Amino acid sequence: MDSKTISPSSHISYKDLPALIGWFNLSIAFIGRFPFAMNIIGVLTLITIVTNSISTAAIASAIQAASTGIGNIVQGRIADRHGQKIPLLILSPINFCAIISIIICSYLSTPSVVFFALCAILGFTTAPLGAFARVRWYSLTHNNTQLSTALSYETTADELTFVFGPALVGILASLVSPVLPLIVTALIVITCVIPFALAFNPSPHLTSAKSVSSPGFVIICQKVCGTLLAMLGLGMFFGAMQTSTTALALAFQIPKSAGLIYAHLGLGAAITALAAVYLPKRLSLTARISGGGVLASLGALSCILSDNPWVLAGCLLGTGLAIGPASVAIFELTGRRAPQGGGTTAITALGAMNVLGVSGSVLITGQIVAKVAQNGFYIAFTAALILAVGGLISAIQERSTHSEN
Repeated sequence: MDSKTISPSSHISYKDLPALIGWFNLSIAFIGRFPFAMNIIGVLTLITIVTNSISTAAIASAIQAASTGIGNIVQGRIADRHGQKIPLLILSPINFCAIISIIICSYLSTPSVVFFALCAILGFTTAPLGAFARVRWYSLTHNNTQLSTALSYETTADELTFVFGPALVGILASLVSPVLPLIVTALIVITCVIPFALAFNPSPHLTSAKSVSSPGFVIICQKVCGTLLAMLGLGMFFGAMQTSTTALALAFQIPKSAGLIYAHLGLGAAITALAAVYLPKRLSLTARISGGGVLASLGALSCILSDNPWVLAGCLLGTGLAIGPASVAIFELTGRRAPQGGGTTAITALGAMNVLGVSGSVLITGQIVAKVAQNGFYIAFTAALILAVGGLISAIQERSTHSEN
């Protein structure tokens, strides 16, 4: 895979993308990724309210995130070898049933272990729609400018879903019912994810230059190990921030508003993700990753001082501003370094590292915030530094590659 750094001129051609894929396909690809952004915090919010235990909810959410990471890698490998339609059409109906089962169990005196099992199934069957959508552009675009613009759009779309997804969870849970966000995601699976599978099915091994065989998983990971570590740190950061925000919302006696408050982090990230195309080219992708990690770590520390929801929301918004360019850079750099025939695997591996980071961080942070809510932000501080280190390792990889060439 090979993507170029996006320039302002290519940013203008966003308007050309619907002509390449059609408004319907563009719309279902965007809406269809909302379950990925909504389900983890939706489950966290629902189980927190049902059990009145942030610790139990954190374990369930961590299991879901971990199984999502594993499932994403499996689906990515299948898609690289056999196409996207097979994993999507087989697993999406199971995903729908898992969501409905969690909703039903929330009304019953259900043991925690049942929630844990359902969350594992839910996570494993969650479609990595953002990654799949990125790969489709390789057969739809006609030149590098269009491809770069399409990949930039996909990153921005991911950021926007992580803004509006948690916000939608917060609004629906607080104004109507904590089960409504999961009802919405179940409907999206039926109306968007399955149609996405049927709308367009790229051939296996689809990259900017077609390859005969898919490279080994270890080889792919070696090529992108720096960005994988960076994404692991980013996932850990999101998990710690999400769990800490949920714990503080519970302490503020507004647990249903946790998603709405947390959405400010994604809002800040979306703003700077859109603006990332205007950053000077001399600011390398690796520098954006490391710089974003350092700034995010400082933002996490500022959240410790939050003593009311408004201050917390403001701190989250400011912290999110550091994340946008780093997130865009991670995807761009991975696309540039991934070997031919391993495009889908590399991108889904990024998603897997993200949710695995979320799961581990949620599990650890959930136990810490059960005692003092603000202490969870120290985990976020550490995670942001891991993000920065991933950027440094990527820079070393880049220099090594250039010296070899």
